[in-house]
Amino acid sequence: MTESPSLSLSLALIAIGQYSSTIETVDAGWCKEITDQGATQIAKSSKSLRYLGLMRCDKVNEETVERLVLQYPHIVFSTVMQDCKRTLERAYQMGWSPNTSTAS
Repeated sequence: MTESPSLSLSLALIAIGQYSSTIETVDAGWCKEITDQGATQIAKSSKSLRYLGLMRCDKVNEETVERLVLQYPHIVFSTVMQDCKRTLERAYQMGWSPNTSTAS
């Protein structure tokens, strides 16, 4: 029996996390077979990781990413939603406020 691409990529991410003690950045963006399990395992197993790019990793659920953000605050998780949240937060910090008036 052959391994599925999802399992192979998840195992690869686990190995990177476990055996690369100094790795700080992993960009797995557009790897369509990365799963919640793979993203969770690399965050969990890599003590030096500071950035995990998951842009368009469609099998990684945004709820999983939200949980990882809370569990591993030292890691920047890059997804469309997370990047939008950071951009909006920076805009608020710089004094931007949404236009709440309605057009007549």
